[in-house]
Amino acid sequence: MKIIPASKEFVKEISALMLADLENPNPKFPMSMIIKFREHAEEKNISKEFDNSNLISFLAIQNNKLVGFIVGYQENAKNAIIHYLTCNDMKAKKSLLNRFIGECKNKNIESIMTDTFEFMDNNDFFKKAGFNLTKKEKLADSLEMLWYELEL
Repeated sequence: MKIIPASKEFVKEISALMLADLENPNPKFPMSMIIKFREHAEEKNISKEFDNSNLISFLAIQNNKLVGFIVGYQENAKNAIIHYLTCNDMKAKKSLLNRFIGECKNKNIESIMTDTFEFMDNNDFFKKAGFNLTKKEKLADSLEMLWYELEL
């Protein structure tokens, strides 16, 4: 398995992974949110992300196949945010996060923010990786977004 910088060459595979994540959404998500997530996961919309000069994104490739990715952005000189991290292989997922953190350190970024939900795998993953819960944001009656931060 190798971790490489993300490129437009993999837009179709990135879209497929995102759409697979959205096939059976948790019922706590309002359908309007799922519709927006699915729209964002379309190839044409993912392709536009590569035009953003603040993009920080890496792919996990195994046997010439995309198995996971991480995508985020440098928000300002000192902060970055992770918007999406998916990978079924825990070793590859850790490698993706470590590569993202390494890139942020190279850019002298001091903290990384991310969000997740209590019932998602990434909630425990980010906690175990050293991220600290900083805020809870109620999005719907039964849905709360959790915001985490990692000081570098």
